[in-house]
Amino acid sequence: MIKVFEYTHPGCIGVFVFDRSSAHGGFAEDALNVNSMNLNPGGKQKKLRDMIIPWNNPDPAHADEEDTCGKVQCMCFPEDHENPQLRGQPKGIKAVLEEQKSVWSKYSRIHKECGTKEVKKCAQCTKSQVRKDAEHRVAEAADMEQWGDTPPPGEMSPTEETTALEDEVPPTTVDEWCCMYRVLSLQEDFRTEKPMIQSIIEEAGHVCLFLLHFHCKLNAIELLWGYAKHRAFI
Repeated sequence: MIKVFEYTHPGCIGVFVFDRSSAHGGFAEDALNVNSMNLNPGGKQKKLRDMIIPWNNPDPAHADEEDTCGKVQCMCFPEDHENPQLRGQPKGIKAVLEEQKSVWSKYSRIHKECGTKEVKKCAQCTKSQVRKDAEHRVAEAADMEQWGDTPPPGEMSPTEETTALEDEVPPTTVDEWCCMYRVLSLQEDFRTEKPMIQSIIEEAGHVCLFLLHFHCKLNAIELLWGYAKHRAFI
């Protein structure tokens, strides 16, 4: 589509608009996505691209502690690693955080002071993921227009299901140091990772925009579909 646009509109910048379909939010295979990582090295996890350790990470706790901020961090072990079993293998969440000296020091200190266990994902973040999965299913149902004006007997509408979900599942914790999963997911390169379709469009010099959730009136495609169905039934 980009090549066709550039051929028919030479020298112009295209604005590509997408709804919030799950297909449009997919990441590249090597994208910095904490959900693609295990706690420990190796195993069945994806090999992610390298990242830059953020400058806004905590300062070193001690004068003799290495300051890793601003350095390139490889997400896989080198091919000449001293442990043959780790050569070329993805590092895992814990190893990545341990290499960020000041981050791991603060994370360990907080849990030691609170007397809590260092875990990959705490109960609160696990509940948050359940919430996201449920909202994703609600969005898919709305996209497929399977609900119509009224939900089937015994079913809840997307709005009702979202409301019920908010009553059952607590909101995401504000504690940024609750677990390794949350600490790494808030790292700048992870937090600002873009969907693959957005990266492709922007690398080609064009603009990619996403519509808001459940706002069909802002989507020209939905308006055209609505008109087509209206014409089909009159």
